[in-house]
Formats: sequence, C-alpha cells, structure tokens
Amino acid sequence: MDRHREPPALTHGGAGGRGPEQVPRVDGRPDWAPDAERGPASLAARVLGQLRRDILGVRFRPGAKLPLKVLAHEYDVGLTPLREALALLCGAGLVIQESQRGFTVAPVSETDFADIAACRRRIEPMCLALAITRGDETWRRQIEQAHRRFAPAAPRVGENAAIDEAWEVSHRAYHFALISACGSPAMLGFCVQLHDRFDRYRRLYIPTKSLMAGTGGDHEEIAEAALSGDSARASRLLDRHIAATAALIMEGWTAGAC
Repeated sequence: MDRHREPPALTHGGAGGRGPEQVPRVDGRPDWAPDAERGPASLAARVLGQLRRDILGVRFRPGAKLPLKVLAHEYDVGLTPLREALALLCGAGLVIQESQRGFTVAPVSETDFADIAACRRRIEPMCLALAITRGDETWRRQIEQAHRRFAPAAPRVGENAAIDEAWEVSHRAYHFALISACGSPAMLGFCVQLHDRFDRYRRLYIPTKSLMAGTGGDHEEIAEAALSGDSARASRLLDRHIAATAALIMEGWTAGAC
C-alpha cells in the first residue's frame, strides 16, 4: 500500500550534438525554462520557470495548495499567464487540478516513484545506446565538458552540506549531454519530465551530499564507457546508477529524512 504523507500547506523554505534534433536543450531543461544564456523570457515563460524551480526545489511541498491570487502577487504576474503556467505543469506531472478545488502540487507516493524510476531505467539507457551509435565529435565534446564541470561538485563521503543549485544544474547537464545525440526529440522530452519528477523525490528524501557519495563515482565510469563506444556497458552502468539512486531515495523515505 502506498504511504502518503500529509504535507503542510504552502511553505517557503526547504531543502549531442546533432543540431536541430537536440530537443530539449542539452542541459535537459525545457525550452520554456529561462536562464541568463537565453536572454529575456516572456512573462509566461518566466512564471513557468519560477514555478517549476520552486516545486522541484521543494519550496512548495507535495500536496500544497497553489492559490492563484497568492501566487499572482508573489510572482508579480496576471492570472492568465499564471493559469497557463500551471496548466503546462499539470501536463508535466508536477501539478494537479481538481474540479472546484483549484491547483495543488502533485502528491508523492511509493507507487508513483517506483513507476517513474522504472521508466527512467527503461528509457534513459536506450537513449544512451542510441546516442553512442549516432554521436559525433560535438556530442563527445559535450560529454567531456559536462563531466569536467560536474566533477568538482560531485558529493564526497562525510560531506554533510545540502545539495545546492550548482550541483543540480551541472548534474542535470551531465545526464542530458550523454543522451543528447539519441535522435529522438520525443524521447528526450519524456526524459525531461522523468528527470523532473524523479529529482523532486530525490530532493525530498536525500537532503545532503554525503548520502549521494556512493553513486558519485558512477558518472566517470558511464562517461568513459560512452566515449569508448561501449554502448552495452554504458547502458548497464547507467541503469545501475538510476537503480542505486532510487534505492537511496527509498531509504531516505523509510528513515523519514524529509
């Protein structure tokens, strides 16, 4: 039976390269997620990006109500772009809309997480194998650069600091650099949604870097296997990495780490 935790109300605080086929971007962030490199975002894109970050960063807890007037005031935005943003997040599985009750952050459950983890284990290694077959020098450089940027932020045993945004960004960029040359925008888009939903559980139940130290060494092995063209080994290592991280999340859940 699923274990549903009754979350508090709205809270603040808490915790390749083949050019046009590269959808979403190589860092795995949706096209609507604004950042400094993309220049000024539209109002709708800005509020969508802010809401997504606040939900993934667990600023808004699972099950928390998302009252339109409160959010409109907080994000300094009108109700129309806010509703549009929330509707898109419903499609991404991060928000739910209930008749007559408005919007709430999607709840968490063991069944939901097990499904998300299983989908990642099926699809992401397949994307990696395709990327290894199709990848060119641009793809190889993206992996090398992403790994170099992520390596200094990799968690270490005994490091009890919270996982910060710099780690989140470089970790995500590394994973999407691996699969960016798979040639399937549809699968890449699905991987974005799976990562978002998987990472929300990780941020909830793995609060410190030290808990990730055991899986931290996997990234170098996966990159080496991918760059050497060994698709079977790379896919196997990536599947093992996702499974091990999922097990850590479940341990954190059981221990009440959140």
